[in-house]
Amino acid sequence: MREVKAHTLMFVFDTYLLSFRLLTRRSWLSRIQGHFCCFLGIGVVLNGLLISFGALSAQDKKSNKLAISYPSISGAQAVLWIAKEMGIFRDNGLDVDLVYIGGGPRSMAALLSGQLQIIGTGGNALVSANLNGAKDTVLIATTYNTLVFSLMTRANLKDPKELKGKTFGVTGIGSLSDFTLRTLLRRWSLDPTRDVVVRPMGGYPEILSGMQAGQLDGGVFSPPGNLNALALGFREFIDAGSMGIEYASTCYGTTRRFIHERRETVGQFIKSLTVAIHRFKSDKPGSLKIMQRYIKNADQKVLEETYRVYALQYLPRAPYPTHNGVRAILDSLETVLPEAKKAEPAAFVDMSLVQELDKSGWIDRMYR
Repeated sequence: MREVKAHTLMFVFDTYLLSFRLLTRRSWLSRIQGHFCCFLGIGVVLNGLLISFGALSAQDKKSNKLAISYPSISGAQAVLWIAKEMGIFRDNGLDVDLVYIGGGPRSMAALLSGQLQIIGTGGNALVSANLNGAKDTVLIATTYNTLVFSLMTRANLKDPKELKGKTFGVTGIGSLSDFTLRTLLRRWSLDPTRDVVVRPMGGYPEILSGMQAGQLDGGVFSPPGNLNALALGFREFIDAGSMGIEYASTCYGTTRRFIHERRETVGQFIKSLTVAIHRFKSDKPGSLKIMQRYIKNADQKVLEETYRVYALQYLPRAPYPTHNGVRAILDSLETVLPEAKKAEPAAFVDMSLVQELDKSGWIDRMYR
């Protein structure tokens, strides 16, 4: 932008000098007329330049507008909500529209079509899309590197063997809740495709409604959905997070092309994310108000437990997307996607943006 301005102004200046030299060879009246015409012409050119530069500046400003999705109404998305509602995106030069799109596969389709620039997604959705041909997709941050989910069931179900033949709800086929259910079932030697029925319900409220109506025997929830189910008399069959599985669950992804074209903008997003993480951990009252607004639950016990789990128990200060978290995804996909066996985690991750911010000391300084 600066080079364009400099070259253009030099052109105007050179043009004026040439005109002046020609004018010195004429009569004094002609010179006055010539100077007037010359200055008038230069004024027109400069006016045009100002309009052009203004348009370019507006275009640059507009280029920092981002559409970002989040895949569920749960505490796992609180960091993104806080970045928006506390003005953190704005403070870092971004104009962000948050869009709720239930389930990772749908947001992935929107990313590939260009409707979204960054998506909140389960790492499994992005890795699967990449293995299926969307090679340009990449994970740039991970806020939760484990399965923060609970399998909730009817109160009379207490042994894994009793789950055979039962019907369970997930947000969507291929979603993170779906993956969690299938991972748990396999650990109990149950085949997710033959031993149970899995129904995509769209969201956690729909899963809970299905359980209340007797259409489902259980479902997978993240806080505070599990607490809502407990309050209605359902049982927490297992807390998947307590199993200590390292897994890239709550992630943010984009395309390598977008990073190449607008690296500074993506860097602003990562910086906003780290500030929001700090704010989530340090501003409990403000965070609870925002969670209440999005989750639409005013129960203080529910909000307090959601805060404990997502702000204090599992959330790292630096949201690195880890190779081990992606390796767990690849291992889980080997039976359905043979390409996963040969794939290396590094092919799905770009750690450079978080790394640059971390090495600068920015993240550590926030906690001093």
